[in-house]
Amino acid sequence: MTRFRPTNLFWLVSTNCNERCSKCHHWTRPAERNLVDPDELVVLAENIDSLGEICITGGEPLLHRRALLRVISGVAGRGVRTVIVTNGCLLDSVFLDQIRDADVHIVVSIDTVNRDQWSFVRGRDSYDLVMANLRRASETLPSSGLSVQSVLARETLDQLPGVRVLCDELGVFHSIQDYMQEGFDGEWTPLHPGETWVDPDQRCHAGGRTLSVMPDGTVYTCFQQSWIPGCERPVGQLGRDSASEILRSDYTSTVLDRMTECRLPCRVLKCNQNSE
Repeated sequence: MTRFRPTNLFWLVSTNCNERCSKCHHWTRPAERNLVDPDELVVLAENIDSLGEICITGGEPLLHRRALLRVISGVAGRGVRTVIVTNGCLLDSVFLDQIRDADVHIVVSIDTVNRDQWSFVRGRDSYDLVMANLRRASETLPSSGLSVQSVLARETLDQLPGVRVLCDELGVFHSIQDYMQEGFDGEWTPLHPGETWVDPDQRCHAGGRTLSVMPDGTVYTCFQQSWIPGCERPVGQLGRDSASEILRSDYTSTVLDRMTECRLPCRVLKCNQNSE
C-alpha cells in the first residue's frame, strides 16, 4: 500500500464569487447550499502530521470570512501556513488586522494593470478598489505574507510585464500560472507548448503531496482526480470518514498509484508543480 503523507491541503470553500472574470466561469454556477463546517477541516488538518500548508480558494474565499478565520485560528501554533487566493475586492483593513499576526499568506489574483483591459478581465469596474486594497496589504502585511499571481494566456501575454512592474514597486513577489480552460470554462486562449514556462512532457507532482476538499466536504487527492480513469470516486467525506480512513484506504492507494502516470492538462496548475 502506498504511504500517503500529504503536505498540502486545498479547500475549495465555494464557487460563489463577487467578480465576473472572463477567464473563469465559476460565478455562473448556482451557489452551493450545503457547505462543510470549517471545524471539520481543522479536525482533518490536526490529524495529518505531515501537513505544512492549507490553501483556500474559490470562487472568492473572503465571501466566507468567518469560516476562514475559524480555520486560521484552529490551526494556529501547529506549524501550518494558511494561503488564501483572493481577487482582492474584500481585502479590507478589518480583515488585514485580523490576520496580520497569523501564519497567513495572501495571494491576490491580478492579470492586468491596464484600466481599460481590467473590465474585460474582471467583468466589473473594481480596478480602484483592488489596487487600493493591494497597496494597503503591502503596507500592513510582512513581505512573506503577500504575493500576486497572474494567469498567462493569449489575452494577457502583453499585460503581465505591467503587473511585474507594479509588484516590483510594492516589493511583492509575482508568480505566473499558465491558463487552463478545462474545469474553469473560461473564455481565454491557452498558449501553445513552447510559448510558456511549463514543460509539456513534465509529470504531475501532486500525487502523494496534495489532498483537496470540495465545498460540501467531499475529499479528493486533487481537484481533478475524478478525470483519471478508474478514480472517479472521492477518497472520503469530511464529517463521516476519519483522516486515517481517508489517507490509508486501499482505494486511496490505487488513486495515488495512477496519479504517477497522470498526464492531464492540469499539470500547468501551481498545485501540480514540484515545490522543491
